[in-house]
Amino acid sequence: MVKQYNKEEFEKFARGLKKISDILKSEKPDFVFAPVVGSVPLIDLISISDRHFNLDSVEYPPNSSRFLNRESIISKWYSKFLKNNYCGDPIKIICIDEIISGSSAVKGYKEFQKAIRKFRQEENEDLERKVIYHILGPAELPKNKKRNHGIIRLVNKKIAKIVEVGNIITSDNPDLNYIRLKNGGLNVQGREIYLPEIEFFKVSPEYITLLQNFASYIGADPKNVSANNLSRIKESLEGYLLD
Repeated sequence: MVKQYNKEEFEKFARGLKKISDILKSEKPDFVFAPVVGSVPLIDLISISDRHFNLDSVEYPPNSSRFLNRESIISKWYSKFLKNNYCGDPIKIICIDEIISGSSAVKGYKEFQKAIRKFRQEENEDLERKVIYHILGPAELPKNKKRNHGIIRLVNKKIAKIVEVGNIITSDNPDLNYIRLKNGGLNVQGREIYLPEIEFFKVSPEYITLLQNFASYIGADPKNVSANNLSRIKESLEGYLLD
């Protein structure tokens, strides 16, 4: 194991990701959302667990507090996604998202509902029953042990399903995530913010080791693991933001 996690943490996380993969296989969504940055490694792990997982079904929305003007960015991305992909037939979307406080996942859900209402006004088409958006994700308790009330409500309404994994070992760990975004400077709190553009990809040896460990854990061939969808991540993240 690499230094970032111990055997017990890894195995609990791996069990959770295997369960998420099984749920996803059962649900059969038309699209899988993997918010940049945190959900990118989760998709690689799911694709190891399920060798038939359709990587072409994955889209990478910019739903992260790391982005400058997050609300306007995600609103534009969701609106363009609906215009490009809704053709009158029902669509089922499952968003694979890290759940710690749950606030980011709730934000993504609310912004998507706003995009649906906007689409209805602009296109005179009611999507609220035709486009299903659910949340599925590995969960880690925040330091104060209290999650956002919004995510609890979504769980109770069966819109969100969370799988407790102890520690989300990939979370906020640059060695275990290969996305590098373009820097957008500092916000008023002095925190680094980013632009919704890929600067480069950096697949570390630690990341490949994580994938190999996971493959070995579930009985897959650790020699066949890799970072996936690199070109699609860039196209999906940036393409829906083009005018």
